[in-house]
Amino acid sequence: MKTTNLCVLFFAGALAVPSFGQQKTFNWVPGNDEVVSLDPGYYHTGPTYRPGSPARNVHLDIEAQQPVTIGMASAQQWGDAAQHPEAVKSLKYVCVQEHVVKATYTCTPPAGLSVVIVVRDERASEQAALLGIGEVITRHNRNGREADQAIATGIQAVLTGHPVREFISPNNVRIQYYDWSCTDNCNLPDPPRPKLFNWVPSDGEVVRLDPANYYTARTYNPGPQGGNIQVDVEAQRPITIALVDPGAWTDATEHPTGARNLNTIDYLCLQQHVVKITYACKLPGFWPKVLVIRDERNTEHDERDSDHAQGKGATGTSATARLIPVSVAGATVSGRDLARQFASPNDLHIQYYSWRCVESCDQPDFQWVRQVREKYEITRILKVYGGLTPDHDGTQISIKVKSPVPMAVAILPSPIAGKLYGKPEMFESAVANSSCQQRGVQSSTFQCAFNVADGPQSLVLLPETGVDVPTHKKAEIEVQAVKCINNCAPLPAK
Repeated sequence: MKTTNLCVLFFAGALAVPSFGQQKTFNWVPGNDEVVSLDPGYYHTGPTYRPGSPARNVHLDIEAQQPVTIGMASAQQWGDAAQHPEAVKSLKYVCVQEHVVKATYTCTPPAGLSVVIVVRDERASEQAALLGIGEVITRHNRNGREADQAIATGIQAVLTGHPVREFISPNNVRIQYYDWSCTDNCNLPDPPRPKLFNWVPSDGEVVRLDPANYYTARTYNPGPQGGNIQVDVEAQRPITIALVDPGAWTDATEHPTGARNLNTIDYLCLQQHVVKITYACKLPGFWPKVLVIRDERNTEHDERDSDHAQGKGATGTSATARLIPVSVAGATVSGRDLARQFASPNDLHIQYYSWRCVESCDQPDFQWVRQVREKYEITRILKVYGGLTPDHDGTQISIKVKSPVPMAVAILPSPIAGKLYGKPEMFESAVANSSCQQRGVQSSTFQCAFNVADGPQSLVLLPETGVDVPTHKKAEIEVQAVKCINNCAPLPAK
């Protein structure tokens, strides 16, 4: 039996942002807009959205004089089919919205795939030759430059002598695109972007089955918390797909008994009468499961023929294919014979998938890490917390202070902070020169950013001059910093 160990472990992790810290605020901001003229059955393609863009979602407003259909298609497939209108119609689209006259359209395209917006006039074209691409008559760019296509077309017609295009029954469609942009606290560093995972096609194989034959495909080994699998299967004749315990499968096929045979073992995620399917299953626990496929047709060949009685089958890519006829309950699984003549072959294609990172895969993983959390008794003595060392340029530090009296709070280079014990007269000038400081703080949260070249930093706190310091009163201090926790090699050396 062919065995592939696939450890499918899922870890849901997101950057834990402290509730007291300021962050950049993002929102949809109007970007470019355009007006497109379409004849019946005409298409228009908008911008191409590529993997790794700041916002994976698509957001736009659309308003048309006549109903249109809007959707998204693979940019590569669209490019290949653009010269053949009949092929454009057969493309696979996602996020399809029909009969649109005025709407806000949103879509989350498949991860790792470049996609293009497609708008089609829904009116039927009386002549196939009318199918074509619409014309942009007005476009305004977000950067302030306006490209009036109608004027440009008129000038070109004068210069070249070609007439301006005329539409038979124009449908003017206005599209307002939106950009995902920072709207508040934009001077703060960008938050770390999490890695994005999705199903990615891996290898595949072609298998040939006779009536009632079984085929055992991959064995999946999930992690302690289980895991998911995904497989595309397409067959010429109906099949049954399921997952089985490998030990039970071996016993039922190689060492069958009355209580342990193909008809008595347990099947997981059973799917019957399948011709084409994206097969998915959640594996429980950490016990392995083998993928089994069975041809649902009843055997009609002569079972005295050794090939057929043994249930031999063939696979296009695997030298260890194993097939058995269900009509021989608990029969020993036979080997594969490429020379076999099939009585009534059923060819099926199996496309396996792997769960992989598809975006932001090479960047370091960051996480908020608590550096300080303490309540301490306030005195006139300087309080210093060291050990704040940036591990990357733009390291973000968030400081939360709560005190019964006004405090001076600052981040200083550790060598300077260390000198303040013996030279308290330096405190005011040192704090004044700090790029990260707050005065008169009693309840405040603020953030600062540092670079590797700044070196080790220290947090210093002292009651403001002239303030009466109460006895046995405490101040609360909490400091968190964004630290690299994985894949840190690309970071600059300290």
